[in-house]
Amino acid sequence: MMSDFNLKEYVKRGCAITWDDPALDEQIMEAMEDLRDIAGSSIDFGSPGSATRLLKNRVRYERNGVGALFESDYQSELLRLQLKEGLKGGAVDDETSTN
Repeated sequence: MMSDFNLKEYVKRGCAITWDDPALDEQIMEAMEDLRDIAGSSIDFGSPGSATRLLKNRVRYERNGVGALFESDYQSELLRLQLKEGLKGGAVDDETSTN
């Protein structure tokens, strides 16, 4: 299966980067933090999926100088990510079992 998933290589392929770019690591870290802020949770980027696709596209937008457009262009995908991550969190703890 995909146990050897490499996020940096995935982003490089998706952004058509064929050279070693020292700025890429920083761009990936910034994209991770942005997506975690948007989702309101700690997202796992260790396997392919919607979060890694969004990260790849976030980096691509930044590299092309249109980072400000990312959230509006990917609004529905970001909302789905928020909902998915929110459901993983389970119920809110303010009503723990008091019976």
